[in-house]
Amino acid sequence: MRFTSKRYSRGFRRRKRRMRIDGFLVVDKPEGWTSIEVVQKIKSWFSIKRAGHIGTLDPFATGVLPVVLNEGRRIVPFLKEDPKEYEAEMKLGEETTTDDLTGEPLFQRPLNEVTPEKIREVFHTFVGKIRQTPPLFSAVKVQGVPLYQWARKGIEKERQERVVEVFRLEVEEITLPKIRFNLVCSKGTYVRALARDIGRRLGCGAHLTSLRRLRSGPFSLDQAISMEALKSSSKASFSHWVISPEEALSDTPELKADERMIRKVSQGQGIGLKDLGQKSLPDFKKGQELRMSSSEGKLVAILRCERDREEIDQICPEEAIFRPIRVLSTRIFMDR
Repeated sequence: MRFTSKRYSRGFRRRKRRMRIDGFLVVDKPEGWTSIEVVQKIKSWFSIKRAGHIGTLDPFATGVLPVVLNEGRRIVPFLKEDPKEYEAEMKLGEETTTDDLTGEPLFQRPLNEVTPEKIREVFHTFVGKIRQTPPLFSAVKVQGVPLYQWARKGIEKERQERVVEVFRLEVEEITLPKIRFNLVCSKGTYVRALARDIGRRLGCGAHLTSLRRLRSGPFSLDQAISMEALKSSSKASFSHWVISPEEALSDTPELKADERMIRKVSQGQGIGLKDLGQKSLPDFKKGQELRMSSSEGKLVAILRCERDREEIDQICPEEAIFRPIRVLSTRIFMDR
């Protein structure tokens, strides 16, 4: 029987097919977007079932925002925690409630004794491990609630200082009251708080006026795609921007596995000398993580080394040298 009328055909509409692709997408986040809005748009445009972001960029900030897709989330804990890199601009003489240009002014002070020489001298004192108090409006949780939620209710909670590390901090241009600078810092560093603290040390106060992230861990701006380009992409071209789990872990030493080894690991069993046979091994140390790959190069599992490389000739062939700490699906992660 054929149904030709709209009345009957509505019930037979096909469900929207979700796109099954796993890995990481590096987005050049535009100004004015929240990190969550970026993720929601990508899920909607490409029918992605699960997606999230690694790290957060404030709405006024731009640059590298890594978005994790589907099964890519399972390897996030094993990504290299490389430093983050930014280019930024701050304005001296005014502090705000948010430590950036979106907040309400708290006070204004003259720059009478602020010179380029003094600025460079103060910047130098913030290189290395420093103690930093998170901004009042931040995602740091107090009593299980983000600070920004307390602040929006007019409640100022006590904020605990944290130790962060600034690996590089360079003044690029001084055009008072503005200073442009670059920095490389550890995870958890608030650039807004850094600008605020530099201003306080100069005796005039300051707030951040622009921020662009150039690198976040293993992901950099040269891998990024804009939201405008994404919106006009087909699903086929979208997949070419996705970084596979194998690529994301390319700096992690690799152990090639045969089907028998994969079967053992999938059952939670360790791998010993007897299983390895004549396979070549990478250099490794006890406690180090390795990635196990199939003969086709697909990521199978993350292993932890139970011994140092130089010890393996002295142990029983059945003793486990590597144990699985994360077993992934053996299906193909991406089909490009």
